[in-house]
Amino acid sequence: MRRIVAFFAAVALMGVPTLQGQWIQTNGPYGGVVRVFAVSGSNLFAGTEGSGVFLSTDNGTSWTGVNTGLTSNIVQALAVSGPNIFAGTRGGGVCRSTDNGTSWTKVNTGLTNTYVWALAVSGPNLFAGTWGGGVFLSTDNGASWTEVNGGLTNRNVLALAVSGSHLFAGTLGGGVWRRSLSEMVTGVDAHFSRTPGEFRLEQNYPNPFNPATTVGYHLPRPAQVKITLFDTQGRVVCRLWDGFRPAGRHTLVWNGLDDGGRKAPSGVYFYRLEAKTEDGISFREVNKMVLTK
Repeated sequence: MRRIVAFFAAVALMGVPTLQGQWIQTNGPYGGVVRVFAVSGSNLFAGTEGSGVFLSTDNGTSWTGVNTGLTSNIVQALAVSGPNIFAGTRGGGVCRSTDNGTSWTKVNTGLTNTYVWALAVSGPNLFAGTWGGGVFLSTDNGASWTEVNGGLTNRNVLALAVSGSHLFAGTLGGGVWRRSLSEMVTGVDAHFSRTPGEFRLEQNYPNPFNPATTVGYHLPRPAQVKITLFDTQGRVVCRLWDGFRPAGRHTLVWNGLDDGGRKAPSGVYFYRLEAKTEDGISFREVNKMVLTK
């Protein structure tokens, strides 16, 4: 052991360079400037400026273009949320793939600015940073978008990142901005932390809908449950459930009427699940739904 230590000490004194790891160039993709990467399992996606999205399933040894349905081949952002891959493009908005890039679908409803420079994911929430339009939020995998720019005076957003309970936005010439995630999901007190695989509030279906939609939720143990529907101003529209429920999956239907039996106007609504068990475990989650005409 002493001889080994003495050898490396002598090497250091003599100035002989020690072995170091090196970069190895992969076989492509050569379809333009590579701007962004995203990883989903063993799949590596590369977004390029001019040739769309490329996929490698062998650590970069080979690449395949996966652009069917992509609205623009200038891809400036990529994000992964569960089985969904999202591509933010220049001028084509956001596209979503549910089959590892084999096909893409445009998901721009409510996205009034289609020059998307950044994407960020926080649980079920997807954020898009745009050039000139600020930040947009989708809580339904891109099916609909809502502008969340309160207080943001620089709308040229080039970077987004989630850290803890905040979303950070990097802007052109305006530095970095920060906002609480719960503020943007809804004015209703949203709660972002949860134990995976236990309590869960499902996305309603169908969505958008008219005249009725189904809401599902999971309880790992019996609990007192409240499910409340709010408008975008945080006002209670309808109390869908308030009472005890056993463990398991449950569903209920909202028929589009408020607590007074009046037909609710079309628009965006938020529904909140609150659950509390006998041993004091509490859970809250908020999702968004869209009622159409």
